[in-house]
Amino acid sequence: MEKDRAMLLSEIDGIRTRIREVVERVDEKKTIYPGWTIKETIGHITAWEIVIRKAIQAFQAGDPPYFLNEQDFDIFNQEAVESRESWSLEQVLQEWEDVREDLKATIQNLKETDLPVEMVLPWGSERTVAELIEIIGEHEEEHMGDVIKIAS
Repeated sequence: MEKDRAMLLSEIDGIRTRIREVVERVDEKKTIYPGWTIKETIGHITAWEIVIRKAIQAFQAGDPPYFLNEQDFDIFNQEAVESRESWSLEQVLQEWEDVREDLKATIQNLKETDLPVEMVLPWGSERTVAELIEIIGEHEEEHMGDVIKIAS
């Protein structure tokens, strides 16, 4: 069954709601991944959502696909963390929320007929627009599982 825009937005909202509750309980000094606390993990999620928003916007505009400047994900992730190094946890959390709202507005502007269309993703593979939106939730849910282990 193909999902419509409302269903896709509901799914990513549901995942975000659950991770918000977990984030509030996590000791901000606890390590989630080597060298990453909750601040770095949230910054990482946000960086990827910025990329996905740019990709969807390029698609909507009929522009050439938006590609990551750095195709090595480890380097991209490290740069995303380093760019927020001097930020407080509160600043990172605010960006996380702001970027999600911008991303949701971008998704809201999609036509339902855009969702099943194949597009080139920022890392070079192809998926439908709907599948790219699903990746947002899958990515956040994957990290949420690791954050839950730390919060427990």
